[in-house]
Amino acid sequence: MKKKVLLFFAMAMLSVMGAKADVIPSSYYSEPAAGDFYLYNVNQGQFLDRLGSNFPTLNSTPVKFTLAVDGTGYTIKYTSNTGYSLHTGYWNNQYLWVDAGNASSGYVWTFDAIGGRTKTYQLKRTEEETQEGKTGTFYANGTNADTSPTDDCQWALITESDYNKYYYTNLVDRDSSIPSSFFMTTPTAGTYYLYNIEKNGFLCDGNNYVGLQSSPVALTLTSDGNGAFYIQLPDNGYLHTGYYSNFHVWADGATITASGDYAANWTFESFYGVSGVFFVKSPETTVNGVTGNWHLHATGIANNGVNAWPTPDANRTNYAWALISEYDYTAWKNGGYTLDEATGYSAERNIEGVNVTMNKAMTAGVWNTFVVPFDMAIPSGWTVKEPTDFDGSTLFFSNASSIVAGKPYIVKPESAVTSFSATKVTLKKDLEPTTVGTGSTVTMTGTYEQIAAIDYSTQDSYVIGLKDGVSSLYKVNSDVSLKPFRAYFTIPGVSSARIAIGFDDETTGIKNLTPALSEGEGAVYDLQGRRVAQPTKGLYIVNGKKVMVK
Repeated sequence: MKKKVLLFFAMAMLSVMGAKADVIPSSYYSEPAAGDFYLYNVNQGQFLDRLGSNFPTLNSTPVKFTLAVDGTGYTIKYTSNTGYSLHTGYWNNQYLWVDAGNASSGYVWTFDAIGGRTKTYQLKRTEEETQEGKTGTFYANGTNADTSPTDDCQWALITESDYNKYYYTNLVDRDSSIPSSFFMTTPTAGTYYLYNIEKNGFLCDGNNYVGLQSSPVALTLTSDGNGAFYIQLPDNGYLHTGYYSNFHVWADGATITASGDYAANWTFESFYGVSGVFFVKSPETTVNGVTGNWHLHATGIANNGVNAWPTPDANRTNYAWALISEYDYTAWKNGGYTLDEATGYSAERNIEGVNVTMNKAMTAGVWNTFVVPFDMAIPSGWTVKEPTDFDGSTLFFSNASSIVAGKPYIVKPESAVTSFSATKVTLKKDLEPTTVGTGSTVTMTGTYEQIAAIDYSTQDSYVIGLKDGVSSLYKVNSDVSLKPFRAYFTIPGVSSARIAIGFDDETTGIKNLTPALSEGEGAVYDLQGRRVAQPTKGLYIVNGKKVMVK
């Protein structure tokens, strides 16, 4: 087997000079299977390739190999040239080869899992062999092989789609001025800004053409009823395909159609699996003699700075678009989100790692219902409790250890509250109602939005109220509204107009009642068994349980 010494020295120099890349996380690795993969050396952070026609090398650019099942292992061949395969051999102290000389001679490899590593494998031959005085089973140690593994015998298999997801996720987070946490993940009808990652610009009008500008432009998306959207620009023109002077997209007042030269319905398809980033594509149509699904891409910032083409070119991030709502864009510009009980909050996704200012009023020294869309520690001076039990006449609460996103509580602050803040939290979109009790159960439900009128038709709804200095739950018997970031109670099968609030003593197990029980809320007896109409401070028996009236 004749080799060029010059190539060998070049390979050796590249091995010495090549910089180790960042390690791709194991979440992008695959298990061995028949198919096409990149062979990624985890220790070096680089991909297996070949130098010239024979020598294996590692570099930062992925090269695709095809794995084919062969007995108990796999043959490993270049996808672009199946005549070249990974095999063992010997020449000039080199035991690992990638060339055409042994493409079908039974060089089979196994991927042996490395303990404690996720989808990371030692790559070794299935048969013992003798090469230049070395006998044994050879391992692929980076760019060479030996009969025992080294640190460079740590390999991962990565599919093209997973690599693209990794690569473009990092590219978007690195090159985009606006973090991807502010992007919509699911396009819906509404008003948004359409933002190009590569150019850090927003789609805008350009005198019938379309362009990009650095400041946001509000566009309206309207569903076409089939999963696509019409995109309307501020001058009431629609984005559609067409051709003039080497441009294939237009924005003018043409009638919106779903096909032909003026097709104006666009789909948002995932950009290599990157969350919140899309290819914006038109339906298949012929423009200037070229047929295809036209992909919107950016050529620069200014008028005529946006074009379309059926197939993305090498600079694929030109085709990466994000939808950003005015609310999210404002939050990014202001360094965080401001939630206000005057406007409420709604979201179609969770938003990670943001700062939040919460404008919510709470009265000092009384119980306020409370729910927020982010986890937070309990501030100093706040007493926070959650419902734990219902005995038919009294709803009992226990101390909460922290505040969980979407979960409702009652809160008593020492001082009046108008606003508070939290840093680096995740804004969560979902509410988590709390249900307690057996039989006739109580559900405490929070709301992020204004409730114009709580439903009282079933006579099951209660809200917290204060009377004679005592907080209780009062049945809703008329149109009662509820502001955002508060909660109401649903108590089916109970006729009482008022439900008492009690508190669990977590050290003694005794339940403490608020005073001034009204008639019909439950018989109260002293410890001698005598019924008491208006209990004062002390221990009593209510519904067979010891309670403490304070």
